Amino acid sequence: MRALALVMLVGCTQPRSERCQQVCTRENECISQTSSQIPFDEKECIAACAVLESDQENSGKVVDHANCVTHAASCSGVLECK
Repeated sequence: MRALALVMLVGCTQPRSERCQQVCTRENECISQTSSQIPFDEKECIAACAVLESDQENSGKVVDHANCVTHAASCSGVLECK
């Protein structure tokens, strides 16, 4: 019974992507620094990003967004990334 519960628990957790972690952390920092009123939850961002990243149809969008955030020279640039 415990083994089944452990397997179910492991299956429900999303893999944590380093890319998603870095992008969402930078976005969170920029939202805080600019006192932006954009509603943002870093953990939700990471989870949603990881789901999109694992989807073949959306993985390119994650890569494009991550490149935008990574190369943005300022927080205003980060917040303009789509």
